[in-house]
Amino acid sequence: MWVDTHCHLDAAEFAADRDAVVARARAAGVVLQVIPAVEAANFDAVREIAQRHGLAYALGIHPLYVGRAADEDLERLAEELRRRRDDPRLVAVGEIGLDLFVAGLDLERQRRFYLAQLALARDAGLPVILHVRRSADLLLHGLRRVEVAGGIAHAFNGSDAQAAQFAALGLRL
Repeated sequence: MWVDTHCHLDAAEFAADRDAVVARARAAGVVLQVIPAVEAANFDAVREIAQRHGLAYALGIHPLYVGRAADEDLERLAEELRRRRDDPRLVAVGEIGLDLFVAGLDLERQRRFYLAQLALARDAGLPVILHVRRSADLLLHGLRRVEVAGGIAHAFNGSDAQAAQFAALGLRL
C-alpha cells in the first residue's frame, strides 16, 4: 500500500489530465494522495479536488508564497481549519516551512508564517507537511517551540543527525 504524501494535483499542468493521473496512481497501488495547498487562493481548489477524487488535502501557506500572502491569509487559514475540522479528508496543515535555497526570500516573513502555522496545526490537532530546503535546523527550532502532532518533512536533504531529530519529534522524512 502506497500513500503519496505530497501531490500538487491542483497545479495547472495537471488540468488537462488530472483524472488520468489519479487513475494511473491508483492502478500503480497508490491508495491515497494528499494535496497540499500553497496559498489561501487555492484552499478551495485542493479541497474540491480531494472531495471529487476521494483523496486527502492539507491547508497551508508555502514559504515560496509568503511574500505575496497577506497577513489576513493566516486568519483565513485559521477559519478554514475551524470550518473543515470535521472533514475527514483534511489531514494536515501544509505545505508550510522555510526555504533558504531560493535567493531573495524574506526569511523573517517566512519564519513568522511558519511559526503561526505551526500554532494553528497544534491548535487543530493536525500534523504538518513541511517544506525543508536548506532549513532543517531552523525548522527543528520551530518544532521545539511549537509542538505539533507529527507530520512529513518534505524535500529533506539534511544530515543523519537532523533526520534523527525530526524523527524524535514525530516527523517522517
